[in-house]
Amino acid sequence: MTSATPTKRKITAEQFWQLCADGKPRELVRGEVIEKMPVNLEHGSLAQWIGTLLTNYQTQIRQYLGEVVSETGFVIRYPDADTVRAPDVAFIRKERIPEPRPATFVEIVPDLVVEIVSPNDAYAEILDKVDEFLQAGTTVVWVVDPRRHKVEVYHRDAPMQILHAGDTLTCEDLLPGFKLPLKTLFGGLQAAIESAEVSE
Repeated sequence: MTSATPTKRKITAEQFWQLCADGKPRELVRGEVIEKMPVNLEHGSLAQWIGTLLTNYQTQIRQYLGEVVSETGFVIRYPDADTVRAPDVAFIRKERIPEPRPATFVEIVPDLVVEIVSPNDAYAEILDKVDEFLQAGTTVVWVVDPRRHKVEVYHRDAPMQILHAGDTLTCEDLLPGFKLPLKTLFGGLQAAIESAEVSE
């Protein structure tokens, strides 16, 4: 006689919030808790740099378009279970920001999601995240691969694009006029400062 395999107990987004009080990196996927590894220096630095570039763009045009956040939990509700994803970087248009601002996870998905590929990431899992966000209403997802110096751009209603060195990343739907050469993206803060010093 074989014994039945025990079923993992699913939890809600609200229960997951309480679990995350210890500060350990996790995500909730269809009700199941998934432990996450802390990211490496390259990953963390690149996420910070992308967030800075998106914020600085709004400062440069002197127009507040929305909030740039990192590692913020966004809830996706399914009929049978909850998912809570925390993208590396995200942008939410100002008109979609909940007011008053929630004290727990955000009950909407971002307009722009940025996921950075780490050496230990399974590509299939990244594509699952992309599909989840797009199906839930996200406009565009950037999958940034620092090892290959490329960016995959996924839109809800358009074919996927692959950008390489020499290309420029744009986001006209959400950030009109925003242009980010990939050499600036992958060069980081040090390269940007050195380039500015040379041009002076």
